[in-house]
Amino acid sequence: MAHWRKTPGLIALAVLLVAGVAAAALPFLAAAPPAVSPAPAVVAADRCFTAGAVTYRMSPGTSTPDYRVRIDSGAAAPDLRIQLVDSVESADFALVDGLSGDHGTCASAGIIKTVQLVEDASAADVTLRLAGEPTEADLKLFVHSGRFGDRDAAALFAAMRHDQARQTLAQSR
Repeated sequence: MAHWRKTPGLIALAVLLVAGVAAAALPFLAAAPPAVSPAPAVVAADRCFTAGAVTYRMSPGTSTPDYRVRIDSGAAAPDLRIQLVDSVESADFALVDGLSGDHGTCASAGIIKTVQLVEDASAADVTLRLAGEPTEADLKLFVHSGRFGDRDAAALFAAMRHDQARQTLAQSR
């Protein structure tokens, strides 16, 4: 919901760091917490995003994802409303990669959280609605990716926001 906009640390989450945009990451990487283990673990799935010490892996085939995200255009009270926009200038956040389509592997020296996009009838940890109008959206997301479709990018972003909100709540207790 709207309170997620004020979540510290997530504001820095603006660009998916893949080949070709690593220079933009230097200020964010310097502020990232140290790695949990010295050697990176290679993850079988190929669509990942690392934010701080947590790597989020889109994993459609996993039987026990950490977060299940449902996109429901008819949800009366979704956890998050995202409007997909066509220009980075009008977006609150952007998910961009090198567009090569090279999926590679995901490596992480920290925590790995799996995210799964689920069907309408399935149980979900986060429900999001893709909003058509700016007034209906909690945030605007620009996606320019050879690896993530618009729906997957929105689901990944919603799961990351949900996870960060849970972490913030746990730290405040």
